[in-house]
Amino acid sequence: MTGTRLGALVASLALVLATLGVAPTTYAGGGAAAKRSVQQQKRIVVKWQGYQKKPKYQKTADVPGIGRVDLVCKPNMTMIRLHADDRRAETQMWLAKFETKDGSDRVAVKNVRIFTYATAADDGKGGTGPQAHEGLNQKSPIEDFEKGSAYGVISQRPGRNQPGGGPVALPATAFKLTWYWERFAYPGSQYCKMTLALRTDTDQQFGLSWHGDDEAAFRSTTNTQLPGVGEVQLRCETGRQGAQTVALRTDDPESYMDYEYIRGEGQVSDHVDHYSDLGWDPVTGLLGPVDLPTNGMMRIWWSVGGVKRLWVLSSYMVVNNTAKPYLNLCEVAAARLP
Repeated sequence: MTGTRLGALVASLALVLATLGVAPTTYAGGGAAAKRSVQQQKRIVVKWQGYQKKPKYQKTADVPGIGRVDLVCKPNMTMIRLHADDRRAETQMWLAKFETKDGSDRVAVKNVRIFTYATAADDGKGGTGPQAHEGLNQKSPIEDFEKGSAYGVISQRPGRNQPGGGPVALPATAFKLTWYWERFAYPGSQYCKMTLALRTDTDQQFGLSWHGDDEAAFRSTTNTQLPGVGEVQLRCETGRQGAQTVALRTDDPESYMDYEYIRGEGQVSDHVDHYSDLGWDPVTGLLGPVDLPTNGMMRIWWSVGGVKRLWVLSSYMVVNNTAKPYLNLCEVAAARLP
């Protein structure tokens, strides 16, 4: 069976199941499978000094269900690098990098992608290789001194030549990254330390993906129960009047929500917008809804039952291409930060 016929069969099956009220979990290959529970936290550190005879310049950690991630600090190369086991899938590592540049505090939102099909109209002959990276140095040759931090989320969904699959199926992994190096201009005296903390908890993740208006017609919303927190409600609709929002349903009248948007690249004051103390609505029982970013990230703090928890969310959407509605898409993923 050809890939086109297989994709059409999967889409047809998904439509039938949706009509019947059944929501299968869809994996990168496009088939249905039972969702598996994963809870994992890991921390890797790259640390070395120039006088060491055999310094270790790289550490690697598994990313459950997706692949692995490298942390690299060499005298001529600094990066975080993602490997995906399935290049046909749409794999994304979103991160917000914070650093000092030209004397001011800067942020840059990056989306490190691994894919075969750039859009639903792509012929699949291009795309990326099985790995992609984000560099951490600002200059080449690498500057003598640098420090910074980042946080982000790694997620995967079917390639854009297939239906997006609806709710997040594979584990999503949130991470925090810090880096510091100095004396790189003085061989034998260099020092580098990078730390990467990763958290994967499928009980505390949520997301939504659809590719094309046909799929969006029955997969533009999803509700996810987070144990001990409440029910997350995601909405991502097409059209000029469509809503793209996130909200939390909880029965705790004392609950509240803080959230911030991180978009684009430039000074922190211009590209990070923070909102505090959004209260519980006694009529709807919701915190929110608040808008999702069209192309960017969020941090969301939900305080329920006196416990405050933090999620990082990535969001990319094209919802108003009326000439080619099959190119519309929505890809949202969120995971609890370590």
